[in-house]
Amino acid sequence: MRIGAGCSIFQLLAPLAGKIGMCLTIPKKVLSKSGYNYIVENGQGAKQEVKSIVGVKIGDYVVTQSNVIVQKLTKKQAKEINDLFNQK
Repeated sequence: MRIGAGCSIFQLLAPLAGKIGMCLTIPKKVLSKSGYNYIVENGQGAKQEVKSIVGVKIGDYVVTQSNVIVQKLTKKQAKEINDLFNQK
């Protein structure tokens, strides 16, 4: 794994996930908003209804924890993380 200025916290923590019981999440794209609820979709097409504690808009890439958007990502960050999860 290449570690550099563009590296995300998830890349650094992924190897530890199984050792310390940490939950990791894959990036999701915000599809829609209704009131305080958002519909997000992961790269495999699974949709989820969530709330948010950060300012987001339709089209943003985000990560969620316990059905709450906790961080906004750039498209580049989301792609890098998805590429890591899709490696064989």
